[in-house]
Amino acid sequence: MKSFRVAVAGAGGIGRHHAKWHAHAGSDVVAILGQHPERLPETSRTLAELFGFHGQMYSDFGDLLGHERPDIVDICAPNGAHYGLACQALDAGCHVLCEKPLVWGASTGESLTQAEDLRQRAQDAGVHLGMCSQYAASLPQYRRLFRSLDLPASTSFKAEMETLSNSQPRDARTIWIDMGPHPLSLLLAVWPSATLLKESLQVRFAGRTAEASFTVQADGHNCDCQITVRDRDSGPLTRRFAFNGCSVDLTGRGGDDGVYRSVMAAGDSEDIGDDFMQLLIEQFTRAVSGADPLPLVPAETALRNLVFQASVLAAV
Repeated sequence: MKSFRVAVAGAGGIGRHHAKWHAHAGSDVVAILGQHPERLPETSRTLAELFGFHGQMYSDFGDLLGHERPDIVDICAPNGAHYGLACQALDAGCHVLCEKPLVWGASTGESLTQAEDLRQRAQDAGVHLGMCSQYAASLPQYRRLFRSLDLPASTSFKAEMETLSNSQPRDARTIWIDMGPHPLSLLLAVWPSATLLKESLQVRFAGRTAEASFTVQADGHNCDCQITVRDRDSGPLTRRFAFNGCSVDLTGRGGDDGVYRSVMAAGDSEDIGDDFMQLLIEQFTRAVSGADPLPLVPAETALRNLVFQASVLAAV
């Protein structure tokens, strides 16, 4: 594939892994946007050690776009910055991959309006807009463990996902906004046009745990769903999901070659595959190159994911 020029907005946290996988996919990470200019030299050194980064560091996005003219912009900035950065990148003709949630505004209504605006901007510009919710890339590995399971015919889905709190514990609403897109992306990877039946919603937000039960209508049948996301102070973290009771636990480990890989376990069976974020970024690169028609989580699916998130919040 063609080597693309990639800029990453926000590489101090999860963004450094995005940058690494773009380089691994054969792209040239030409620039990093940082919110705090005083931290840019340290970030540059970290990325150089991680994958040999030799690009430029910026604190002004307009300067970055004007000087570097990237083909792809990967947005890993705080949620509230997604919309403004994506607007600038799309208007500059860049393909955009954005961390989940696609946007998050002052209200769910504003968020949905912003997401639709981004979808339209990408369509008008003829570029790809995708969301990075990497668990959507896990289904081929899941199918290897359960070869006889007909995923589109599933009538139940259950997911439990935990994450570490940062400096301060977060409330259930904040955790849902951050983590809810991951299990929802699994549902929408199986049924991209699924509809959430709002009358089925049962929601419990308490402390640092968000729980939602609901039914989705997809491909002519219903699937009953249970999702739990929570914050923890320390690991190990639970990351598991199941369609029709076929449950897997998700972890990861570094290989002998130093490359991080996903580990999916079902009982005594274990399958080792490529890192889900690596798979999603490689597939986004193929979409930009024209080898695949759409990103794994395209704008339409990211918007539907946001609709599901908002429906749950409205039921709290």
